Amino acid sequence: MGTTRMDRRLFLKAAGATAGAATTLQVGCLSYFKKGRSAAADNREVPTTCELCPNKCSAIAVVEKGVVKKLNPNPENPKSRDMLCARGNAAIKQVYDPDRLKQPMIRVGARGEGKWKAVSWDEAFDFAAKKLAEVKAKHGPEGTLWSSTEGFQEVFFKNLGLAFGSPNLVRHPTLCLASVNLAYSATFGTVPSFDLLNSKFVIMSGANRFESIITPDTMDLIGGVMERKAKLVYLDPRFTVTAAKADEWYPIKPGTDLAFILAMIHVIIKENRHSKDFVAAYTTGFDQLAEHVKPYTPEWAEKETEIPAKDIVRIAREFSDAAPRALYYAGRRSSWYQNDFQMRRAQAILNAIVGNWDQVGGMVPNAKLPKGEFLFMPWDEPKAPRVDEIDKHFPLAAKGDGVYLKLRENVLSGKPYPVKAWMVYKQDPMNAMPDQAKTLKMIEGMDFIGVIDVQMSDMAWYADVVFPESTYLERTDPVEVMAGIWPAVVYRQQVVKPIHDTKPNLEIVQGLARRLGLADYFDYTIEQWVEAEFKELPIPLAAEHMKKHGVWAASGQPSYGKTLTPDHRFVTKTGKIELFSERLQEAGADPLPVYSAPVPPPSDRFRLILGRVGYFTHANQTNNVWLNEHMKENDLWINPKPAERLGIRSGSIVQVTSSVGTVKLKARVTEEIRPDCVFMLHGFGKKSKMQSLVYNVGASDAVLLETAWDKVSGNAAFHETFVKVANA
Repeated sequence: MGTTRMDRRLFLKAAGATAGAATTLQVGCLSYFKKGRSAAADNREVPTTCELCPNKCSAIAVVEKGVVKKLNPNPENPKSRDMLCARGNAAIKQVYDPDRLKQPMIRVGARGEGKWKAVSWDEAFDFAAKKLAEVKAKHGPEGTLWSSTEGFQEVFFKNLGLAFGSPNLVRHPTLCLASVNLAYSATFGTVPSFDLLNSKFVIMSGANRFESIITPDTMDLIGGVMERKAKLVYLDPRFTVTAAKADEWYPIKPGTDLAFILAMIHVIIKENRHSKDFVAAYTTGFDQLAEHVKPYTPEWAEKETEIPAKDIVRIAREFSDAAPRALYYAGRRSSWYQNDFQMRRAQAILNAIVGNWDQVGGMVPNAKLPKGEFLFMPWDEPKAPRVDEIDKHFPLAAKGDGVYLKLRENVLSGKPYPVKAWMVYKQDPMNAMPDQAKTLKMIEGMDFIGVIDVQMSDMAWYADVVFPESTYLERTDPVEVMAGIWPAVVYRQQVVKPIHDTKPNLEIVQGLARRLGLADYFDYTIEQWVEAEFKELPIPLAAEHMKKHGVWAASGQPSYGKTLTPDHRFVTKTGKIELFSERLQEAGADPLPVYSAPVPPPSDRFRLILGRVGYFTHANQTNNVWLNEHMKENDLWINPKPAERLGIRSGSIVQVTSSVGTVKLKARVTEEIRPDCVFMLHGFGKKSKMQSLVYNVGASDAVLLETAWDKVSGNAAFHETFVKVANA
C-alpha cells in the first residue's frame, strides 16, 4: 500500500483508540454522569446523540462560553462501545462550517446557475406553499413527490407528505440496504443483528467493513479478528484494508458471490454438516434446498468465481465446524448486482442450515424497548396509487420506502400520471442515485423543488427554495429506540442555540403546514412530542434520566435463544424459517436462489465498482473541513496490466466513460485490484459551489452509473456499469 493506505490505517487506529474494551463492557453499569460535570459556570457538558451516520452513537458535547469545543463518547451506551469516530468528532465543524446554509433562499437564476436571494422564513414558506398548492390543483396531491433519508425528525417530513395527500414518499433504502432487509425478512421474518463480538468464523462479501464505515460493529469485527483471533474470510475484487486484515482474501470475479455461497451450501448438505436438529425443528424446505443445490458443486463454482474448488470445500467445512459461532456477514450496504436479493437470501439460508440463529456468535433477533407515542389528528389515506407502481413490479418490497429508480423512470415518462413537485429532506438524489443525467432531466421536468438541509447539497443547488435546517447540535429531536443485541433508548437534545437563521425540521414542516391548511395535524411542540415518548419508557423518572444521561440501556442484555422454543412462530407464511419460500414463488420470484452468470465486460471496458471510506462514507460529509483533510479527492484504481496497455500512469488524468456519462479524475495504478475492474470512491465531483472543498474536485460516480436494479427488491444495482478508460 502507498501513502493513502498508511493514512487509512492511522485513521482506523485513531478511531479505535476511543473505543473501550468492548469485551469487558457491562451493560447498564457505567454511569459517566455520576462523576459530575465541569464546575465552571459558563462551561457545560450536554449528552446528545450523533447524527453523522445511521449508527447514532451517544456523545457528550463540551460547551465553553456557548461554543461547542469537543465531543466525547458517552460510555453509558453499550451500542456505542464507548467510541466516537472521526466523523462523529467532526460534527463540530458542521455547526461552524462557513459553507453551511444560514438563511432561507429562493432561486433567482436558472436551475443550477447558483443565483439566489436570501429571504425571510415567511417569504420562503409562502412561496413553497403557493407552488405546492398550484401543483395539487392541477395534478392532485399525487403530483407531488416527498424524498427523505433516515433521521430522528424524518417522521415530521413524511407526515407532511401524507397529510398533503401524496402516496409518493420515497426513502433511501432502495439506494442502500433494501435487498438485504427483504432477503432476511423473507427467510426469518425479521432482519437480525450479527453477533460479531462473539463469532469465531466470519465470511464477508465485499463491504470493506474495516475501512468503509467505522461503527461499533466495525470495532466488534476488528476485535474479533485482531484480538480474539476469529477467522475472517473476505471476498472482494480489491485488496482493501479489510482484505489486509483477513486470514484469507479471495479476489472473486465480480458478481459471482452467489455461486460461492451455493457451493458452500452444496458441500455442507452433501457432507451432512448442517445442523440436523435445528433444521428439523425450525426450518421448512430443506429437502427442496438439498435437491436445488446438487448442481452447484465446488468445481462448478471455481469456474464462476475463480476461487479454487478445494478452498471452497475447506471453507465450507471450517464454517460448519465453527457453527453456531460462525457467520456469513451481510455487511451494511448491499446493492451491487441485479441478483442482490437472491445472493443475500443464499447468505441467510447458509446461516440457517448451520443453526447459528439466536445463538452466541451467530445471528440474533433484535431486542426492542417500549416507547410512548404522541397522539395527533389522523389524516385520510392517499387515494391515488404510488407512481412507482411498487405493487405491480416489486410486490414484496417495503411500500413505505418506495422504489427509487423505477419511480424516476415513471416520473420521466409521465406514466401512470405526472409528478411535478419534489420536496426533499436531508437527501441528495443527485449523488445518491445512479445516472445523474437522468436525475437532472427529472429535475428539469419539475414545476417546483423545495429542499430542507443543513448544507447546499447538489440537490439543493438545483432547487427553487432552500430551507436551512439547524444542525443536530442546535436542536432537540424525538426519542429513538435502538433495537439490537443491546437495545437502548437515545435522546438528542439541543446543545447550543442555532447560530444562524435556521430552524429544526419540525418547525419548517409546521410553517408549510400552516400555509397549506394542514396546521391541525402538526399542532404540537417538540417538547410535547418527546414528553409523550418518555412516558412509556421502562425507566424510573424517564424524562429526568434521559435529559441527564442521554441514553438508557436495558440491563441483562444481550440474551440469546428466546426464539428457540417449540411454540415460537417466526413471522413468515409457514411460521418457520423458510429455506424454500412459497411467498416468493407466489410473487413470481425464485423460491430458492438461482444463479445466473454475470455478463462479462467487453474487451475494451472495465466493470466499475464503488466503495466508501470511513472519513465520509456518505456524500454529504466530503465538504467537512476536518474530514476533507484526510482525503481531498478521489481517484480511479486500475491494475498495472491494462494501465500499461493504455499508457496510463499513476497521477495522470484519465477520462472515464460509460453509456450515460463521462468524468475525469486522477489514476492510481495498483496491483490491489483485478485487471477487469476499475474502482472509485463515492462523494466527490460536486456541482454545488457552496460545497467549496469538493466542488468540481475529483469525480462523481453518479455521473457514470447506469440505471439497473435488483429484480426482487428494486434496490439500485451499483456494480452493473462498464466503462472505458483513456488518458484525458
